[in-house]
Amino acid sequence: MKLWDPHFHLWDVSPGTTTGHDPSQLFAADGDPLYDRARYESDLAVEGFELTGGALVEAVSVCHVEVDGPRFARACVAEARWVSSQLAPPPLDYVVVASAALEDTELPAILRDLADCEGIRGIRQIVNHEPSWPRNERRGDLLDRPAWQGGLARLEEFGLSFDLQLNPHQFRKAARLLARHPGIPVVIGHLGSPTLDDLREGRGYWDGLEALADLEQAYLKISMLSYPDPQWDRNPLVRESVHRALELFGVDRCMFASNFPVEKHVGWPVDRLYAAFRGLVSRFDESDRQRLFADNARRAYRAPEHPSP
Repeated sequence: MKLWDPHFHLWDVSPGTTTGHDPSQLFAADGDPLYDRARYESDLAVEGFELTGGALVEAVSVCHVEVDGPRFARACVAEARWVSSQLAPPPLDYVVVASAALEDTELPAILRDLADCEGIRGIRQIVNHEPSWPRNERRGDLLDRPAWQGGLARLEEFGLSFDLQLNPHQFRKAARLLARHPGIPVVIGHLGSPTLDDLREGRGYWDGLEALADLEQAYLKISMLSYPDPQWDRNPLVRESVHRALELFGVDRCMFASNFPVEKHVGWPVDRLYAAFRGLVSRFDESDRQRLFADNARRAYRAPEHPSP
């Protein structure tokens, strides 16, 4: 089966790194500060799949917690340039989801700089608030900020998608905002970052996820299931939640993603991860499984067609 992985990271957190990455926030995978393309492709060698490429998703959204303005913009551009250089050589088909502070008054110039990097398809800026992912402790709920809302609207001018990583209590607010911008493709990360309590309590999570599913431009990543439960493959509630999400978005708007090296770091080597993913869709036919492991993600990120052998 072809595998096109729509969510993975590369980074260099060695002392003095110039890649925009922050050693105080990111980890050295397997004790090595450089997690490059070669290591990722080695990690994603999984029996029964052929890796054909994927979407590199930025990591600076959790970096440089005290920094805003030009300094943070330089980190975003530095990361994009470095990862683009890592991924440019063929034959695999990679694209890049970079980052930018959408509330930055210089956003158009930042997006132009990012557009000069090879393979840029979208932007992610983590907006999880309460619980707040590192940068948002002091920046609050970005969804409420008029400057951020205006920055989001600019993505359509540059032909960029938006990777939406948020908490369940933010779903409805995000859905109302994104409904104003049907021309911006949206990819919701990590099943919407639910905790196990979110899945147990049910209604708030599912009502909000339904509002996001009603957006015709929205896709859903099935990934980072270790967040609600580190042993999610043994938890019927998590498995049932994935099946319900698949029904809500439909098999054509969902995608499995590795989230490497993060999942490996928390105890999910690739064989275990993809065996569990395959188990979730064992009753699906081959064409639907191929959509979930490659085709939908390629379409969402406008990836080039993989050349025939």
